[in-house]
Amino acid sequence: MFTMRKLFKILLSVLVIVSLCTACAARLPNPKTARGVSMSFFKKYGRKYPTTPFGQKNLDNVTINNIEEISYKFALADTIVTFVDGHAGRALIRMENRFPGGWRVISWEMLGYK
Repeated sequence: MFTMRKLFKILLSVLVIVSLCTACAARLPNPKTARGVSMSFFKKYGRKYPTTPFGQKNLDNVTINNIEEISYKFALADTIVTFVDGHAGRALIRMENRFPGGWRVISWEMLGYK
């Protein structure tokens, strides 16, 4: 049978392994997720506000330049938003990771539009 010392070593090793696995988990959205969240957000925004460039022109593509962590469960994505007519704009998107739903857009800012 197990002695108290052996049981303690087993429990300690399991605890260390579990903590290492959870500590190494990804805290940033991958580019595919960030692109999908951004596309759906800007399409909804265009339907809600039809006088904006997102409402007047159809969205063609969102390219993710960079994703960096602001703090725990918050990320900042630097994106290029391309419209169907060829115009493009650079946007900074702040995202939050909420438990049941995943990543959500909290705020955004358009830095340039060509």
